[in-house]
Amino acid sequence: MKNKGNINKKQKVGVILLAFVLIIAITVIVIYGVKKIKGNDDYSNEPINENFSFLVDEPSSIIKDYNIFKDQDATTKEILTTYKKGKYTVDNPYIVVNPYLYSPQTALMLFKTDKKEKVTITIKGKHNDDLTVEFEASKDHYIPLYGLYGDYENQVVIKTDSGKTNTVKVKIDGHTSHGDITVLENKITNSNGEFYFGTTALGTASLAIDNYGEVRWFLSEDYSKGMVMLQNGHLLISDITEGPNSISTGGVIEVDMLGFIHNQYEIEGGYHHDAFEIKNGNLLITSGDNTSDYFCDVIYEIDRKTGQVLKTFDFSKIVKKVDASIIQTEEITWGFINSVFLDEERNELVVSLRNRNSVMAIDYETQEIKWILGDIKYWSNKFSKYLIKGSGSDFIYPGGQHSVIILDDGKLSIFNNNYNSFREQTVSCSTLKNRSSFGMIYDIDRDNKTATIAYKFGGEKYFSYALSSFNYTKDGNKLFNSGWHFSDESAYSDPTCTQFTNDKYNAYIVELDEKDNILVEILIDESKFEVIKAPIYNLEAVSITPKENKTISNYNFDDNASYKTNIESVKYETLTEQEALAYKENTNNPLEFFILNGRMTFRGFVLASSELKVTLISPKGIAYRYNIKETGADDYSPINLTALPKGRYYVYINLDDSIYNTQQYVEV
Repeated sequence: MKNKGNINKKQKVGVILLAFVLIIAITVIVIYGVKKIKGNDDYSNEPINENFSFLVDEPSSIIKDYNIFKDQDATTKEILTTYKKGKYTVDNPYIVVNPYLYSPQTALMLFKTDKKEKVTITIKGKHNDDLTVEFEASKDHYIPLYGLYGDYENQVVIKTDSGKTNTVKVKIDGHTSHGDITVLENKITNSNGEFYFGTTALGTASLAIDNYGEVRWFLSEDYSKGMVMLQNGHLLISDITEGPNSISTGGVIEVDMLGFIHNQYEIEGGYHHDAFEIKNGNLLITSGDNTSDYFCDVIYEIDRKTGQVLKTFDFSKIVKKVDASIIQTEEITWGFINSVFLDEERNELVVSLRNRNSVMAIDYETQEIKWILGDIKYWSNKFSKYLIKGSGSDFIYPGGQHSVIILDDGKLSIFNNNYNSFREQTVSCSTLKNRSSFGMIYDIDRDNKTATIAYKFGGEKYFSYALSSFNYTKDGNKLFNSGWHFSDESAYSDPTCTQFTNDKYNAYIVELDEKDNILVEILIDESKFEVIKAPIYNLEAVSITPKENKTISNYNFDDNASYKTNIESVKYETLTEQEALAYKENTNNPLEFFILNGRMTFRGFVLASSELKVTLISPKGIAYRYNIKETGADDYSPINLTALPKGRYYVYINLDDSIYNTQQYVEV
């Protein structure tokens, strides 16, 4: 770790992080409760070393393990136990609304039929837009209900192959505000279960709306950032843990529409913007190197099964090989990668370098630069052989761009914010007036390093200085998302307004057909990081039997869901009884710790010049000490509690030369 004496990039965001993590910690306490104890009342059967009675002489509180996977397993067991004990049929199905607590507008319906047969369900739409899905033949039917309306009594029609029918009512209580949603244009009568899925930077969490502007699905936790619809029909989005800097989370989750988290991936450099699924299932994650002077400039290939890093693409090193002087010392966000795509046909990794107003492609194996679409003024002459030169009277280079995609014909598709984000200079809102943003397709001649504009949609109406996306539906329609549009003209005339302080924003979602006719245009009163259109019942990702008739499998109760990490836990030293007794003399200091899936992390801010150790002491007098932060380091290493013998451990810390009692304990 580096310590230059000055406040570095992570210390700059430390105060923000401290405030953020305290909010998270308080939220977890509210959800899970705090258990107060005194003495040995709750552990009367556990022997205590009398020398360590000081551990239990005063009240202390438990640091609850926020273990998603154990909670999910318990829920699944309860659902299946209840189902198997009951006599649930088509006429009397067992229905659990929001079974995994994260997806309020879903339900799980279970019932049995006398013989193995297919079942068709129809979720009645408010606008004559029913959603009908056929499920594969079975005797035990575990049917997920997606696309339900909030604060509404939904009607679901069940029909079996043998002719039995029943209509059940599924009431979704309450209503969550997702901002004002206005449908400006709608030429689609029935969505057939294809909805607009969006994530946000500010506002509510991930949600899906239909072409009538109705919210048909959302996650109740603030999972956000970029959104990837995986090949198996699950979503890959950010988790809600703290990352190594203020714009990162600790990693990503793989979650299905029912809110069940199949995998959580903890990543050394965190996750900040976008991800991409390779055809073999592995994941490309936009991240950073915690030991570097920069952040948001590294891509990791993550093994889907283990969570381990297979490849590292450090773009600061790639760029400096060509010209070491191109990145200035203070440019901690010199590149700011906000989008990644693997062009497997050409074996090229393509990224959007937002703060260089450029798109760069490198060879996936050698990591050599292949081409750069960007104005030479943001580079140097040493990059001339890589730079794509634009031609045509309407040609414009990328500016603050997002959403890079290489189309089947080799063309490059981006959302061109068309705003100069070079070195992330602060500018007044008045300078952004009359600017235009576009969804664009570039026709690139890779051999001759030239490009022309093949397509452009947008204009001043859709200007967005940040966020945004431009991608495609499964039918080949274009989907345009102006994700951070100025919603109030007065912002442009406010002398105190900058692009970072503007709090007047909304988002346009526009779907265009193959002839560029606007099919749907929706205005939503909150920012949208990214928008994709996909079927909520992903028929491309499920079994097809027979081939001409697509059917969906029973809901898969995943017994392999797990937490994966490529961050090594700090190793401990076992203390002697005499060394452990030194902790009897202490000062109370209830510092914040957080446990997620058996891994405990410190939630706060300690000066880089300080050393921080954590000691866990059991009433038996067994003690383990972890050095979670060395002098000069910025990061705190996690503690893997699952590696310890079962029992209760009281948490003490050594901050430099002082000992503190956190008045907290953990149970392993």
